[in-house]
Amino acid sequence: MKLFAGYDGGGTKTACVLTDEAGRLLGTGIGGPSNYLYCGKELAAESVRTATEQAFAQAGLAPARLDAAYMASAAILLQHGDAHVPFFSTCIDADLVLCDSDIYPIWYGSVREAPAVVQIAGTGALTYVCSTEGFTRVSGWGPLLGDEGSGYDVALRALRKVCRMYDGREPMEQAFVDRIFAHYEAESPFGILRALRQGDNRSNVASCGKIVFELYEAGSPTAKALLEETADEIALAVTTAALNSDCPKPLPAVFSGSLVQPGRALYPMLEQRLLTEGSPICSMCGLEAHPAAAAAALALHARGLDEAADALLVNAKGVML
Repeated sequence: MKLFAGYDGGGTKTACVLTDEAGRLLGTGIGGPSNYLYCGKELAAESVRTATEQAFAQAGLAPARLDAAYMASAAILLQHGDAHVPFFSTCIDADLVLCDSDIYPIWYGSVREAPAVVQIAGTGALTYVCSTEGFTRVSGWGPLLGDEGSGYDVALRALRKVCRMYDGREPMEQAFVDRIFAHYEAESPFGILRALRQGDNRSNVASCGKIVFELYEAGSPTAKALLEETADEIALAVTTAALNSDCPKPLPAVFSGSLVQPGRALYPMLEQRLLTEGSPICSMCGLEAHPAAAAAALALHARGLDEAADALLVNAKGVML
């Protein structure tokens, strides 16, 4: 039995989907961050190996060499994957290792080669218009230059709010401050700083993003304002990308990442901003199969197994990692 794997490697976690040459979903696994531009190669390699081992274990199989593997990584610029193959080949045991941006499998897994805006909003954020004629990028310039619309950005703005409230520079929302202090087991911003220095700083900051969503659900006005600002930034990036592209308008928008899943708080906010009269966006959808499954489908596609790739995308619908 030939085995194939797809990986979705981000700034917080790495997901792996294991499949066979018929497109059956055999197993899945989760590891830590693998965007080695931020977390370093040692941690990234460990995360990839952990995700792979878990996928084999769930499949009830002993670890074996893969026929082909596809790494979709937040560390890779679109169409620049070859430069990253040497590193990922050190932690993925496969006859063929392919790499590209995490944008590509989301496009492939949702609309194949139809023109579309693809928006990722996880630890980082990135927006592209994808078509067979080329790619148009907007945003996604990383935490130093602005990662607007990302989990990192939401969390960093929340932490700054905590500091301002603690100082008295803004009115205090005690429940907001207390919940974020509790997340970091801190009693003051000094405690938060100590917690952020442990391990991967970017992931440690971004981990607070989920707390903002919890506070929003609990009725926090500060959390609501933070998420409204995030929706504004994502909508701006999506609209700008569509307008900048040469593709006929309006375009569909595909959303992937923990922040923008249908059913989460940001999704209806984005619908209000994007699905308006005269908008360059005609529809919105989430990715039905996980990006790691779409990456595994691309591994099958690379071996000419397109029917198996299509079958995997159907078999993987609704599987969350």
